[in-house]
Amino acid sequence: MKVPVGGPIRIPVPAGGAPPGDVPVDGPGPVPVDGAGPTGGPVAAPVADARPVGGPVLVDGAGPAEGPVPAGGPAPGAGPGPAGPPMRVMGPMRRIGGGPGAAFGEGPEMAQGPVTEGQTRYGFRDTIRLAASALRLVWAAGRRELITILAMDVLQAVAVFFVIIQLQRVITDLIIRNEGGSASQLFLNIGLFVGANILVVIAQAVISNRRPLLSERTAMYVCGQVIRVASAAELGDFDDSRFHDRLQRAAASAATRPSMLVQSLVMIVQELIAAVSIWLALVLIAPWIAVALLVVVVPVWISGVRGGEHFFGFITRITHTDRGRNYLFGLLTSREAAKEIRAFNIAGFLAERWRASMGKRIDLLAETMRKRMRASLLGSVGSNVVMALAAAALIAMNHWGMLTLAETATVAGVLMMFSQRLLRSVAMANDFFESAPLVRDLNEFLALEPSLIRTRSGLPFGGEFAEIELDNVSFTYFGAEREALRDVSLRIRAGEVVALVGENGSGKTTLAKLLGGLYVPQQGAIRIDGTDLREIDTDSWRSAVAVLFQDFIRYALPAGENIHVGRTTREPVLEEIRAAARAAGADDFLSALPDGYRTILSPQFNRGQDLSLGQWQRVALARAFYRDAPLVILDEPTASLDARAERALFDSVRDLYANRTVLLVSHRFATVRSADRIIVLRDGRVIEQGTHDELMAANGLYAELFTIQASGFVDAAEEDDDPEASGDRESGAVGEPGGAPRIGAAPVQGGR
Repeated sequence: MKVPVGGPIRIPVPAGGAPPGDVPVDGPGPVPVDGAGPTGGPVAAPVADARPVGGPVLVDGAGPAEGPVPAGGPAPGAGPGPAGPPMRVMGPMRRIGGGPGAAFGEGPEMAQGPVTEGQTRYGFRDTIRLAASALRLVWAAGRRELITILAMDVLQAVAVFFVIIQLQRVITDLIIRNEGGSASQLFLNIGLFVGANILVVIAQAVISNRRPLLSERTAMYVCGQVIRVASAAELGDFDDSRFHDRLQRAAASAATRPSMLVQSLVMIVQELIAAVSIWLALVLIAPWIAVALLVVVVPVWISGVRGGEHFFGFITRITHTDRGRNYLFGLLTSREAAKEIRAFNIAGFLAERWRASMGKRIDLLAETMRKRMRASLLGSVGSNVVMALAAAALIAMNHWGMLTLAETATVAGVLMMFSQRLLRSVAMANDFFESAPLVRDLNEFLALEPSLIRTRSGLPFGGEFAEIELDNVSFTYFGAEREALRDVSLRIRAGEVVALVGENGSGKTTLAKLLGGLYVPQQGAIRIDGTDLREIDTDSWRSAVAVLFQDFIRYALPAGENIHVGRTTREPVLEEIRAAARAAGADDFLSALPDGYRTILSPQFNRGQDLSLGQWQRVALARAFYRDAPLVILDEPTASLDARAERALFDSVRDLYANRTVLLVSHRFATVRSADRIIVLRDGRVIEQGTHDELMAANGLYAELFTIQASGFVDAAEEDDDPEASGDRESGAVGEPGGAPRIGAAPVQGGR
């Protein structure tokens, strides 16, 4: 193999087919919800969700799984086959019922997450480990802000202690001054009291200033980590609804939960230090009351911990339904779906499903809030009883002369301060234990990266090859029962133009994805000059492939960048970008845009412009040209072009891709006649291959389908010569009296 030229490129794969921003992070709802963030993909099809208790199980090789295996044994394809890659092991299946109008994701045979998932109760060691992991994330994101906040917390706690001590001294000096004592000591203690309060205010101001910056830096860092893991996932991972659930919870938690966990921990420590300072001051004045106050801590802290546990249970139960709800909301509010929703008048239908899903969410939230309220009442009632007893004891001690008036006033103030600090610490504890399971879930998702990178490393690809061989290749999509490809054997020579044709579902696009390195076959092998593709570095191979799928991405970026993303390792030179655009027939209309190649191709942005579907297809073709790769895969590259442009493009393929290997996927047989070889697939198998003339002479499936397509155009041409048919068309008919469409009539060719 040769040393690769240029760095590796990851081919962007849209998870949901919509540009960023179509799906709201939280959607409308009564409270901000973690686990209801952007999903990056469509809601799972109506099949049972398979979710092990610990989250999705990714088994590297044949190692032990993290969750239980179904009673019937491993899932089909689990573990590596004789030459296959590591596969997933699925957890136990669960199905629920539902009738018409059920919430999205809750209809018959729709998937639902489990009631609980993973650990929700934590001992002291678990808490320390979680806090340490969150602290590491926050430290990596913004250590300067974190150090400043911690230093100010310590300063504030120390200042609070002196505030209490000086308060008691000021009260004592006031009493002495009223009895004729010196005023100098009073003024000194008042000055120290004011100074200590100023320190508290300054420390709090610095903390309030630094905390938003720390939150933003943490969000940027952790979201970057989530993006890195999501980018490491292979295309097959996005076929798994469990992966989407984990990804959504991680994405929703990444922006806030680690910093919230650390900040709640810092504030707990801050409030506890202050409470301890207050308590120590109280010990010096009224030790028995100080001891009694320790009883308050137990019920209040229990209520805080339980409240957090209940909230995490809500998040894990609602994640799958939230993805469906956000998907529906994205459809109802997106520009891309607006046309069809209005054409079919289905806004009410979709909105009703959204409301049903939202209703389920509100019901679960209400149930969770009731549980949290019960836990909160337990702590509040217990703490108030103890505080009432402490107040009664204070009055009695003053009445019996055990405390002076100054001491009584100070202790009363201290009791109030202690109560406030304790309640604040418990509120922070509630936030901490609410965030802790989500941070654990986030950490587990981030830890998936090594297991997701299953095919990355290997031999570098040199950029040229003589032959690609497919040897008995079979492939089945995750969760599918039928093989998409079965025992496919082919040889593709360098410089050859090969067309893949067949009916819908025959496996054409799947074969293109396998050759592009986006999937790995479960059986058989793809060899590049005799080297198994599994042994070649994945990024290195992908950088040598230019792929244009029929569902290509329309980036809301400047026109030039829409082409430059084809190969970002190259410096963007306008003339090179324009050369690719000219080859695809896109230069004329891109140059005519208001800002030329700097025009953003989306009306959602200032001075942005949209393109017709046919123009977008030319931009995508230019992207593939710009990549300048030895293997070019074009999946329905002319689906949105008019007939003349389509024929011109196919006729010029040899000139455009001279010395390149081209794989064309098309449903239109007439446009692939000039290919060196045409491969016909049916039900995942290769049933015919040869030139157009050879396949027509063989009188097989290709000849049959070609004749059917050709007859439609012949019939249409004959109608063009028929005056009566022409008259019908002028009156609005399409092939049949009364305007009814004629079965089998040729589709209208043209742009948008």
